[in-house]
Parts: sequence; C-alpha cells; structure tokens
Amino acid sequence: MIKSEYFASPVYVEEKSEWVEKLDRLSNPYIKQARDDQEENNKKKIEIGYKNDIGQTYHSHPLEPDENFRFFHDYVAQKSRWCLDDMGYDMENYSLVYTESWVQEFSFNGAGHHWFHTHANNHISGFYFLKASEKTSRPFFQDPRTAHVPLKLKEKDSTKITNACDIINYNVKPGTLMLFPAYMSHAYMVDHGIEPFRFIHINIRAVEKNILSSFSMNSSNFS
Repeated sequence: MIKSEYFASPVYVEEKSEWVEKLDRLSNPYIKQARDDQEENNKKKIEIGYKNDIGQTYHSHPLEPDENFRFFHDYVAQKSRWCLDDMGYDMENYSLVYTESWVQEFSFNGAGHHWFHTHANNHISGFYFLKASEKTSRPFFQDPRTAHVPLKLKEKDSTKITNACDIINYNVKPGTLMLFPAYMSHAYMVDHGIEPFRFIHINIRAVEKNILSSFSMNSSNFS
C-alpha cells in the first residue's frame, strides 16, 4: 500500500553556541531577581521541612523590553517566520509579536520540573538553552493528537521514534535553539540538581498587519 502522512507536528532545532556566554551573562540579574522574589516562599518551605529551595523553578520578569536581548529576539522572530512559512502558512500579511520571553532556571538542590502544558493564543513557542547537559532535565513533547492517547497500543520498539510514540524527548546542550508550534504540549521532567539548568523560553504570535496597530498587547513588533 502507498503510505501518506498528514498533520505532522515539526520541531525545529539549530545550534547557536556563539550566543551562550553573552546571553547567560545578561540573564544573571534576571535570575537573581527571580530568586529574590521567591525568597519568602522558600523560607516558608524550609520551615515545613523542605531542604533549601528544593523543587523550585525560577521564572524571570519579561526580557522583551531589554534592548540587550534585541539581537536574540530579532533572530528568533526571523526564524519563527521561516518555520511558519515552512509549515505552509501564508505569512505575507502577518507580523510577529512576542507575547512573552523570559529566562528560567531550576533549583540547584534538585527536583525542579514543569509538567505538560501548552501556550494558548500563540503560534510559535521555543527554548534557547544556556546551561544544560546530559545530567540535567530536558524538554519532553507529548503527542498533540488527543484522540490517539486513549486508544494507545503497545509499541514494537520504544527506543525508536515512530507514529506509535506518545512522548518524545531531546538531549540539549548550551546553544541549542528549539522552535515548535505553540499547540504542542511540552514539559521538563524532574531535574536532579547535579548541574545547573537554565534556558530562555519564548512565545510568539502572528498578527495581521492591518490590525497590529490596535493589538492590545505589551509586546514589540519584531517581524
């Protein structure tokens, strides 16, 4: 029989190691502020028996207003436009805006994680990894075909990525840039705190150019 495949969900990956040192340095004050913001909450957790900030995931304030990140946001917006075009969308009458961009870091004491979720009202989501290794957490993606999950059959070989998979994961390293459709459910499994784990998370929405001027969002037009 002739095989055709439809409704694929792409994940685009590129290595940009030349940005790691600069973006990691620029993100330091954002992570410090995020840790300071959580200090009171961490104290309460310690009082009830937690070890230090175990299990904590630090989420920074938005990066978009900071012009020091402009080169990064410009590039990722250009690549996001390319991804949407590659997926078959007519982008001629659309501009891209960032709905959010932030830096995230997991607790040095381990157990940091983020369960499966999506980013509604966006078209592209993505990660740029600043601190990561084979010993840290990694991104997981879940099959977006909701009707497939309740009827899942046993896989012939769970070590291979096939149409039978319902969850896949990626090994990443500092400098890995990943972009994917924002409807894809993604997660970070429990990190063991062996090595630092930090990344920038972005969400982008395509907006029609003729309504962009009235688009009520605290975002900049990057494309």
